[in-house]
Amino acid sequence: MPVLMLLLASCMRNTGVDVNDQLKKAMLTHLYEGVNNDSSSIKYEVKDVIFFENKDSYDCEFTVHLISHKLDTTGIMQAIVMKDFKKVIRKS
Repeated sequence: MPVLMLLLASCMRNTGVDVNDQLKKAMLTHLYEGVNNDSSSIKYEVKDVIFFENKDSYDCEFTVHLISHKLDTTGIMQAIVMKDFKKVIRKS
């Protein structure tokens, strides 16, 4: 049980609201680049992010709300975000 608590504490470590906001913005930018920034056909909202800070990146799990003409759903997306917040690599 103590190991589980330590793992949860390390994954949810609060390093400041700014990192959360920057990670959400980076993911949102990445998602809109995938649809050529066409927000008339699809809309994304990054609701939440849980992350673990590595040496040169953040290992993230995002809760994303997607709305299109035929779909309205919320799901989980995993990605690695580089520390400069410019490169996002989707894991799933």
